[in-house]
Amino acid sequence: MRNIKIWLGFLAFALAVILGILLLTPAEMMEENVFTPLAKGYDFLAQGNYEAGKNEFRKAVEWDPSNPFALNNLAVLLEKEGKLNDALANLKHAMTHADAYKDQTERTCFVGGLCMAVKPKRGLGPTSSIAPIIQENIKILQEKIGKTTPPPPPEVLPPMKEK
Repeated sequence: MRNIKIWLGFLAFALAVILGILLLTPAEMMEENVFTPLAKGYDFLAQGNYEAGKNEFRKAVEWDPSNPFALNNLAVLLEKEGKLNDALANLKHAMTHADAYKDQTERTCFVGGLCMAVKPKRGLGPTSSIAPIIQENIKILQEKIGKTTPPPPPEVLPPMKEK
C-alpha cells in the first residue's frame, strides 16, 4: 500500500511538472501557410522583385494579421515607395505583437539602404528576434519622417524704421 501511495505521488508530481511546462511555453512555431510566403517574399526582395515580395507578405498577413515578420517586411516596401506614415503604422502594429513571436531570423538585409527586411527560420528562441529589428526600424523611420517634415517658416521681423 505504501508503495502505491509513493508511486501515485510521483505520478501526480510528474504530471504537474509536464502541465506546468506546457502552460508556460505559449510560443508556437509559425504555421506553414504563413512561414512559406514570408520566406518566398524575402527571397523575392533579395532578387530585387519587390512587387512579388509584397504579394507574398500580404498572403502571410491574410493568414496571420498580427505577424510581425510580415508587417515589418511590408513596412520596408512601403518606406521604399515613400509611404512613410503607412510604413510606420505597420511597424507600430507589428511591435504590439512582436514579443509573442519567438521565431528566429535566418537573414536580415537592407532594402533601399534604410530599413531591414527579415527572413524567418524554423526554430524558436528564448526571446523574440524580430522585436529589436522592428524597434530599430521604427527609430530609423521616425528620424526620416522628422527630416522630411518641412521646418516652420522663419519669423519675419518688421522692417527697421529709419531715424
